[in-house]
Amino acid sequence: MRTTPEPDGTHDGLPAYHFDNRLGGPVLSHQERWDELAGTHSGFRSTVARGYWVVTDGPEVQRALQDWRTFSNRSVTALEADPKFLWIPEMLDPPLHNVWRRLLGRYFSPATVAAREPEIRQVAAELIDALKGRDGADVLDEFARRFPTLIFMRMMGLPEEDLPVFLAWTHELLHLSHAEDPDGARQLTAMREVSAYFEQQIALRRAAPRDDLLSHAMTWTIDGEPIGDRDMHAFCVLMFQAGFDTVPISIGWALYHFATHPEQRAEILADPSLVPTAVEEILRVYSFVVPARKATKDVEIGGCPVRAGEMVMLPLAVTNRDPERYDHPLEVDLHRRDTHHIAFGSGPHRCLGSHLARLELNVAVEEWHRRIPGYRIAPGQELWQHGNMYGIKSLRLQW
Repeated sequence: MRTTPEPDGTHDGLPAYHFDNRLGGPVLSHQERWDELAGTHSGFRSTVARGYWVVTDGPEVQRALQDWRTFSNRSVTALEADPKFLWIPEMLDPPLHNVWRRLLGRYFSPATVAAREPEIRQVAAELIDALKGRDGADVLDEFARRFPTLIFMRMMGLPEEDLPVFLAWTHELLHLSHAEDPDGARQLTAMREVSAYFEQQIALRRAAPRDDLLSHAMTWTIDGEPIGDRDMHAFCVLMFQAGFDTVPISIGWALYHFATHPEQRAEILADPSLVPTAVEEILRVYSFVVPARKATKDVEIGGCPVRAGEMVMLPLAVTNRDPERYDHPLEVDLHRRDTHHIAFGSGPHRCLGSHLARLELNVAVEEWHRRIPGYRIAPGQELWQHGNMYGIKSLRLQW
């Protein structure tokens, strides 16, 4: 049983810890750490780098996410109050953020997403069929990361033969430990390569538009002006970041969960109508997104005396695993009636792609269990999760 460490000191009367969310740990260790901290504090100060505030009160986290005037999206990384990069539309505040969401909205609406279901189901089925004749696989590398990435590449009109290099970039950008990349050089190299790639794709679409999201976006206007290459580039980089990591992480947790809970796997095999609730519960219980916001004015939240310009970390897990909000909050309940959660965020910046993500997750769970119903975690492996975004690093299953 983990115990909350003693603070290193205090900061403005609150406990201060050398709290570095970039560090990996054993599977579920991050979620359990948030449970412990939330049970002890409503907020504290991290002394890492220049320091930032961490809110661990569930309702306060949701309140901050909804209050964009006080907690701005101009920076969404706790360690970078003044980022040198821009992701559009995530790092825009209303009203410009709203303009971009309206332009993108029809591409991610429930109706548009539902129309893609046959294609999405076919992609999942083909990937799983390629595995089911074997006796096991690293299901993250060979399914969870490939499946939503292929869907994203099709939406954006990117050549599918580039899939291996996209997966390599995702690893370098999002999953390197501090020990593997202490000075950030590998991450910077990958970002430059991604940047150059999208500059080329934008130039290709300018010369010869196609029937894809990237080409369509180039026809949009904001305040009567066409979107320039710089903003189009920032949009592409965000779509890359958002499209390649969150759904693979969620699929990984789903397969981990049902591998370690065979009784619930038997339930969804007997009654596939339970899959949508299972997906919502896995999103809630295994919450892995830890957003941050920049304060625009002096404010107190979670007991933290935040000053204008300071960063505030807002872990979704403390809301989604809050015992004041849910009965048995740490358990996946296939029959839970209230499955409302904030795994996709809350407020004006709530995940635009949530309908697509939900469909991909439901399809992944359904098609996997239709084809490979019996599986287990392969012995002899250390199950470890990344820092920042708590995805499992590697998951070998046997069947």
